[in-house]
Amino acid sequence: MTVSDSGAITATVDNRVAIPPRTLVDVGGRYRFKLGDNPATLRLALSNVFDAYGFDLRGAGAYDIIPGRVVSAYLSVDF
Repeated sequence: MTVSDSGAITATVDNRVAIPPRTLVDVGGRYRFKLGDNPATLRLALSNVFDAYGFDLRGAGAYDIIPGRVVSAYLSVDF
C-alpha cells in the first residue's frame, strides 16, 4: 500500500496559479503458486484507489492530467 500526500504546488513563476493539494492511494498484492511444475507469481495493483482528479506539474506552466483509477495484473512464470 502506498499513500502519497502533496500540498498545494505553485505552478507558475509569478505565483498566480497553484495546483491544489491531493492524496493518492495505491494498493497491490502478490500470489505465488505453481503453474504446472513451474513457479509463478500473479501480481495485482490498483492505482489511485479513490479516483482522485487533478494535475501533475511538468514544468513552469506545463501540466499533465493524473490518470484515473487503474487496475493492472502481471503474471510471471519461471521456466
